[in-house]
Amino acid sequence: MRLGAMIPDFNGDMQYCFTPLASYICDTPEAAMLAAVGGKTSPLMMAMFKQFGDPFCHELCMHETTLAQLLVAKSKTDPVDVEAFFCEAQHFRLNGVHEPFWRNYLLTCPSSFLTPEFLHYLHRKFWDHDAKWCINVIGAAEIDFCFLILQPIVGYQHFKGGITKLKQVIGCIHCDIQCYIVGIISGPSPTGFVTAIHALMDFHYRVQAH
Repeated sequence: MRLGAMIPDFNGDMQYCFTPLASYICDTPEAAMLAAVGGKTSPLMMAMFKQFGDPFCHELCMHETTLAQLLVAKSKTDPVDVEAFFCEAQHFRLNGVHEPFWRNYLLTCPSSFLTPEFLHYLHRKFWDHDAKWCINVIGAAEIDFCFLILQPIVGYQHFKGGITKLKQVIGCIHCDIQCYIVGIISGPSPTGFVTAIHALMDFHYRVQAH
């Protein structure tokens, strides 16, 4: 924060230090709340949902930009009047939080400290999109049969009923399906599709490396 603290270093000398906000791991709704932006607005960039498909990167959601927008909203109405201030904040696609907790942290921007968490950004995304693509390409019956005939392996889930009818799928099951999926689709799927899914799986594992 802006007020540092005297902390001894490894030589025993006192140093004036500040605590950096390096990472805040959260899902998308929490990230939007922390960045003080409204719904359907990116907490990392200055883009709303209608612009998410743009073929270019929008301007980053910077610390200075958000605080400047809040200052403009405060100049027009008192934050104590919650309803009026919320209406003013909406002009900048903000959620009405007038004092974000990170406002006094130096060198801190939502675009840098909001870190994706693996459960939703990787594993849940795989189940909601990648797995559904695979089912559509080779068919539900075929993919269930391929999982059924797999040799059971100690430490991995065996899907004797396939995967298309699974309910309440949790993270560890997502991971087990990811371990099998490239081999499952490599026969009946087009080469380009297998390459794309293979690349996504490689990305999942690389971003989880230390």
